[in-house]
Amino acid sequence: MEDKKLTPQESMELIASMIQSTKRRVASPDLRISVMWGVLVIITAAAAWILLSTTHNPWFNFVWFAIPVIGIPANIILANSRQKKSCTTTYLDKVSADLWKCVGYIAIALTIACFIAQQCGYPSAWLAMFYYAFIIVGFGATVSGLLLRETSYVFGGLFSILSGFVIIICTLCRVPLLYSWVVPLYILCFLLMFIVPAFIISRKIKAGEK
Repeated sequence: MEDKKLTPQESMELIASMIQSTKRRVASPDLRISVMWGVLVIITAAAAWILLSTTHNPWFNFVWFAIPVIGIPANIILANSRQKKSCTTTYLDKVSADLWKCVGYIAIALTIACFIAQQCGYPSAWLAMFYYAFIIVGFGATVSGLLLRETSYVFGGLFSILSGFVIIICTLCRVPLLYSWVVPLYILCFLLMFIVPAFIISRKIKAGEK
């Protein structure tokens, strides 16, 4: 028996179905992972901002390590929960998962590089983590938005990328990167990249199910 060839219209309908299926997963168990990272980063940034602004004690910079220390185990738990609840995955699911794995691997490699640089007497190398958060994570959000055809993800990702380049330009021009404006911008970017898109997708799917 010969395989039936898909018409262009049927191909488009299949792609649309895959995108909608992936959106539903993003808005259920995957939503928890996305929101978890967004909330964790925002709370950690706010805590570091308040502590450093009020005490001026550089040791409070270690608060930033709460992001991987709490986020990685929480991500593993939520991902395992997702696998138990979901028995099927689409190609878009795999691409999205691999994309964020690459973002995570870059974070690990960059952390190690910054730690080595600090041991060599260059503590300012940790500034690279700010560039990473704005640009690399922003790129991940933008690509996710393109895959899901979700404008809010694309907007949040592009806003973060542009903000990252503004930070780099300020660094090159020796404009002081003050906590009073850099951290609020950082928080805004993660709000636009993770919290807002998750809320919008959730609302769209709920509206579609009615």
